[in-house]
Amino acid sequence: MTELLAKENWNKVLTDLQEHVGEEVFNLWLRNTLIVRLEPELIEVGVPNLVVSDWLKSQFTGEILDSVNRVVGFRPGDIKYSVNGHLFRQLRKQEETARRAAGEPSPTSRERAKAEPAPKQIFNLNERYTLDRVIVGPNNQLAFNCAWEVARKPGESFNPLFIFGRTGVGKSHMLQGIAREVLERFPSKETLYIPAEYFVNQYVQSLQRRDVEPFRQRFRNLDMLIIDDLHFLSGKDASQQELLHTLNALEQAGKQVVLASDQHPRDLEEFMEQLTTRFMQGMIAEIELPPRNTRLAIIKSKLEGHRQLFPQPVIEFLAEKLECNVRELEGYVTRLVALAGLTGEKVTLQLAEQALQDFLSSRSRMVDLTDIENVVIAHYGVTSAQLHSRLRKRPVALARQVCMFLARRLTSYSLKEIGRFFGGKNHTTVVFAVQAIEEKIKKSAALNDEVEHLRRTLMGDSSAARLR
Repeated sequence: MTELLAKENWNKVLTDLQEHVGEEVFNLWLRNTLIVRLEPELIEVGVPNLVVSDWLKSQFTGEILDSVNRVVGFRPGDIKYSVNGHLFRQLRKQEETARRAAGEPSPTSRERAKAEPAPKQIFNLNERYTLDRVIVGPNNQLAFNCAWEVARKPGESFNPLFIFGRTGVGKSHMLQGIAREVLERFPSKETLYIPAEYFVNQYVQSLQRRDVEPFRQRFRNLDMLIIDDLHFLSGKDASQQELLHTLNALEQAGKQVVLASDQHPRDLEEFMEQLTTRFMQGMIAEIELPPRNTRLAIIKSKLEGHRQLFPQPVIEFLAEKLECNVRELEGYVTRLVALAGLTGEKVTLQLAEQALQDFLSSRSRMVDLTDIENVVIAHYGVTSAQLHSRLRKRPVALARQVCMFLARRLTSYSLKEIGRFFGGKNHTTVVFAVQAIEEKIKKSAALNDEVEHLRRTLMGDSSAARLR
């Protein structure tokens, strides 16, 4: 069913529901909804927040399905509710307008009047990183629901909340959104968002000063501690031990902890078992790459103010072709917006294809570890068994190091995955191999040419750019 037809049918469903449930109930729970998907197998309804989602799920699912059946002519097999950023912002504005009309201060104003000055953030929170700007889809629905719940009720559930996902999928946006929401709702609460690197640096400095107590008091007296890029603590045993004690102190006091990493806790390398176990006692939510429909929603939100320059076929093309993380997606759309702004003319499919040429060519052939192994084996004349063995003879060792170097450069596999594939090596071996090849190609033009030739072969690239 087309988007336009789905909207028309949903408006009819809402009119039907209003007649059946009454004006007061309709205005409270159903008016601020929209249709995301309306198909025989599934209907997806956009709602402003989790409270509405939970209430509709428990109280009105049957009525909605019956109404769809009456109006559209089929009863959907299932119904899903998803939080929608536009409705989230819209409901907030309505609530604020109603409070002003009644002459009442907002909840945050009342609490702010009682509170002492809130602690300043050490790192400036990105003003765009708010929860109402998160485009929610199946790739991040669980993480968003948990983030929203934690922001509304810090310390009451999902503690610690551990969000993980590859680079660029929106983890920092989610974490900073939580921080902003808590600071707005509960300005008296001491809420701190930091990268893991800051935690480590502060701890090391306190050790160097031989005065750790101020550090501990600072972090263990917070109401909410939010740490990004937790994988930075890999191999830093003393900092991990300190973090474990900090988490225990905060959680025993009923305070909230939110963490983010590029890997699931069980896959974190060189982490204390006590710490990873602690992470896994809380709520773990993954953010994956956005699927097509979510990419479509992200693109539309990014085109705000420039929508008239982008025909629907161009938007559909972008959503179809840009199979990447959110950061890359936004970057390519920003590039197109800039091009359109310069000319003031509508973007054509031809222009969109030209603007995304480098992205599309890089995705034209995905490199896998087996591809790398086959190309390197053919070039160096070693066998697969030798490559996966513990042999340290120069030709074999060099071929293995080149494999790991190319895998790190051309794939998104983790160090652990690369090491496991190439003979069950650990991630330290992969790091050493990558660094060794980097140093060797700086000193040897011949090796640089060899590695570059292998890279071009794998990528189908005729460019002559060097790796060093």
